[in-house]
Amino acid sequence: MLTNKLKDRVHIQLKTVTATALGQTEVWSPVGTRYALVVPVDVKSRAIYQQMNTEITHRVVLRGVVSLAVGLNRLKWGSKTLEPVEVPQIVNGDSVVMVKEA
Repeated sequence: MLTNKLKDRVHIQLKTVTATALGQTEVWSPVGTRYALVVPVDVKSRAIYQQMNTEITHRVVLRGVVSLAVGLNRLKWGSKTLEPVEVPQIVNGDSVVMVKEA
């Protein structure tokens, strides 16, 4: 059962850009926390995405349906920051998203 494998906790963050007198500042605010399965991708998957000029490092399976926007959301997994490279795909009621380590 996939539920038993979703043991990693990832924090979903949303980027807010604010205009100030010195320019724009980015602020990442927490949106929520989800249990997930974070798996490094294999060489074959990396090669497929490199043909599309996209770098990926991990595949993240999040419990339930999660809406993530490329460039506006990111995931914090321990000390690592993971940025989505495409919108999540829904597989068996869970969200699967390909990410790159920032």
